Amino acid sequence: MTESTTLEQVLIYHIDKDDRLCDFNAGWSEFARANDGESVMPECVLGRSLWDFVGDAHVTQIYRQLVGRARAGHGVEFQYRCDAPDKRRLFKMTITANAEGVVQFSSRLLWEQVRMRVALLDARQPRDHHWMRSCSWCQKIKLESDRWEPVEVAVLQLNLLAGDSLPQLTHGICPDCKADMLGKFSLPMHQETE
Repeated sequence: MTESTTLEQVLIYHIDKDDRLCDFNAGWSEFARANDGESVMPECVLGRSLWDFVGDAHVTQIYRQLVGRARAGHGVEFQYRCDAPDKRRLFKMTITANAEGVVQFSSRLLWEQVRMRVALLDARQPRDHHWMRSCSWCQKIKLESDRWEPVEVAVLQLNLLAGDSLPQLTHGICPDCKADMLGKFSLPMHQETE
């Protein structure tokens, strides 16, 4: 049986009216430092566009619409997973904006559950030239058959532990999470791009 805990941890960052990263709370830095996130420490990303860090077209489209919604004075709140190699985590994201167009992204840790270590999620593992897509919301992995499975299932089904290196991970959004986000916030669905 795995242990599940609820923790009080809040990660906050802001973007200015031009969508540049402009402020971070101490929780952001502590979380980044503890989770191999040295590349997203404030001193490394301050002044850069938020969109430099969102590579998937579908995820970018959804986040741009959510930022627009917040700037228009509408509430934005949703849950997402942000797992570590040895932990499952669920966060609640709240996006708000002030009159000057500064947007605050606040992520509150709802729960954390210990699990067996998953090497695919360990940034320090050797990587090959292959890529795998992970859902930015539920953390499921896209299999070649267009199925999305929990990371533990994907590792077994694809026999990822048999080689000397692992594929690189990139983020996207699975069909279930995309439909949920579009429906929850009544976001328009645009042409599919891959």
